Amino acid sequence: MTFSSADYPLFLIAVFAIYALTRHGGAAGRVARLAVIVLLGDLVYLLLTKDVGTLWDPLGGLAFGSIAQDTAHAPWWQLVVGGAVLGGAIWLGLRHGARLGSPRGQKAIAWGALAGLIGMGAAIAITAASGTLGAMSDGFARCGHLLFLALFGIAAGASQTEGGRPLGRVLVLLLASSVFYHAWAAAQHGAYRYLLLLLLAIIVGDFLLGLAIDRAQDPRKRKALLVVSLVSNLGVLVVFKYADFFSHVAGHDLHWHLILPAGISFHTFQSLSYTIDVYRREIPATRSVVQFATFVLFFPQLVAGPIVRANELLPQMDRLPPLDRGLASDGLFRILVGLFKKIALADLLGQLIVDRVFEAPGRFSGLEVMIATWAYAFQIYLDFSAYSDIAIGSAQLLGFKFPENFRTPYRSANLQEFWRRWHITLSSWLRDYLYIPLGGGRGSSLATYRNLIITMLLGGLWHGASWTFITWGALHGFGLAITRMFQRAGSHARWFAATLAIAVLGAAVHLTLIGDHGVLFHIIFAWAYASPLWASTTAWLTLGEEPQPTPAPVIVVKKPARRPPSKKKAKRKQARKQRGSVPLAGTFVLPIVPLLRWCAIALAIEALVAYLRIGTTSLALPVCAWALALTADAVERRPEPEFAVRWLGWAARRALAVVLTFHYVCFAWIFFRASSFENASQILGQIATLSTDTGSLLPQVELVLGVAFLAHGFAPATFRWMREGWSRLPAWAQAAAMVGAALALRQLAATEAAPFIYFQF
Repeated sequence: MTFSSADYPLFLIAVFAIYALTRHGGAAGRVARLAVIVLLGDLVYLLLTKDVGTLWDPLGGLAFGSIAQDTAHAPWWQLVVGGAVLGGAIWLGLRHGARLGSPRGQKAIAWGALAGLIGMGAAIAITAASGTLGAMSDGFARCGHLLFLALFGIAAGASQTEGGRPLGRVLVLLLASSVFYHAWAAAQHGAYRYLLLLLLAIIVGDFLLGLAIDRAQDPRKRKALLVVSLVSNLGVLVVFKYADFFSHVAGHDLHWHLILPAGISFHTFQSLSYTIDVYRREIPATRSVVQFATFVLFFPQLVAGPIVRANELLPQMDRLPPLDRGLASDGLFRILVGLFKKIALADLLGQLIVDRVFEAPGRFSGLEVMIATWAYAFQIYLDFSAYSDIAIGSAQLLGFKFPENFRTPYRSANLQEFWRRWHITLSSWLRDYLYIPLGGGRGSSLATYRNLIITMLLGGLWHGASWTFITWGALHGFGLAITRMFQRAGSHARWFAATLAIAVLGAAVHLTLIGDHGVLFHIIFAWAYASPLWASTTAWLTLGEEPQPTPAPVIVVKKPARRPPSKKKAKRKQARKQRGSVPLAGTFVLPIVPLLRWCAIALAIEALVAYLRIGTTSLALPVCAWALALTADAVERRPEPEFAVRWLGWAARRALAVVLTFHYVCFAWIFFRASSFENASQILGQIATLSTDTGSLLPQVELVLGVAFLAHGFAPATFRWMREGWSRLPAWAQAAAMVGAALALRQLAATEAAPFIYFQF
């Protein structure tokens, strides 16, 4: 199951309803409440199996069996056994929920779960060796709901008592997250169907190791326990992700062709951050294995981030936040925005131009290949930020808060700022757990540059086991190093002149003296003489700014002093107030800022409608929408002339730096997207031809890419106004807007939903 799946809205609604019901208990209405919880739990499980015959619960079996007329019903004995198991589990949760949720109970559950997972792993290995794994998998699929009922019944029963409610509410989220992940694993073949068990074994192991590290006082013992956690987590990651790559590097022709578990890098980093923070004594070890497992497996961010730290989510698991209507409303808005990014922009860019050009770049002109490179830059941003928006919005519906993961990265004026805006949770993870332990910026300048390069090289390798990913990391690592060097240079004008001379001389040598030494040599040579000019230029343009994203210069707004009203006007105003009337002229005064923004939205919708009807439209409509939004923000700020001039000068310098940074990032994206060095060289070779024909481009590319560019540069105040306006809408208006958005996205969606790009990482 994925966020773009048709089942996800129903899954999210069911989980939200269960979670809301488990937050309340008491004897009044307990039976009815438990019945609804169990039915909703059966619905969540049915979204995984799509087969009513797999249900063991008599309540769900009879209810859903009567709806699904064409599906084989479960036999009566299966419903009797399931009812007995469910009843016993609910009784256990009601009577012993508080004891099961205590630190001693959680530790006992962890050891019992670890023993059961090891036994299950041994059974999988034996049956796989004997050729009977398929039969075992069929039996497990038939009895899987019985195990789900046992755990879900405990959660439902525990949630009805004051002492057991903390365990019951979190256990519900853990079971829903397990079903969410297993929906992907169950579609695989062989032992890959049991990847959830491997993930649970690592989670339980890290929980027990965290307790041992927290309890140990001997530094050597604590370090040894941390090494065990690192080896277990990174060992699984290396085997699944890098076995073939390292085998090829070592000269062995071994190809395991292992299927990469969805989101393995994300939940590995998330689990590792916990044990490392416990080792550093930055956080105490959690005493609840259920909370820790939910922290790692929490379905909104399970397979593609954002990477949530233990100190951010575990306290929310311990003291579950209340369901907040404002937070939930904002979450719905973010989900809609994420779906629009994914379906209406990212997927279309991939289908219309990116996939076609990168598969056969020789069929397209240099300009078309350059446009495809821009399109891929926005495709990967829109795709990944869409997942983050949907993840953050889904968590907000349940009352949880996740950290932001993107902040319009292509508005960055240098590479340092880009990495403070792009995939923020990953870049901060690499900084805190790799760059700083290597020494960070505490040593000499050369040591700092070395640490930057090593961090980004490993970041590239984290993304994929390929030399193209390592090259992508190297480009960012060396780019960050030279950017830092020129930012700290003395005379920026002198350095700019020197790097300009180096670039001109290098280009001349490259064009006249260098023979055919291979594509990689030419790329390295060109980067060596061009990148210093790029770095010195961006440093010069942003001179006076801090090495982090900074706002525009403050614009002082002087409001004219108001004259006190005359006695006659004051009497008329008081009389109108008593009568409850308003002046006639006031009814015709329209607020200019909201009016401009509504016009911008209307024009954007008109462009979308034109695209849906005739497949093409002019960029004039989105350009006008963007201009109106910028005008609204300018009117709202009302700068005085002298401050406006200073602001425009700052904006012009920064805009040029943004363009330079964006194209450096696009250059690196070529290696990230290319299937091989040969493919990357073909892309660069076609761009170098400087041919300008655009006959192979589909007409829709103009609109989709134009909307992507302009929406990314949209004024933040306008987006903030849209979010606040959405939150103020009544529930019926939000529902109507969501239905309209769903119908529009259905028209834009492809026949098959494209998977999120970052699932492969």
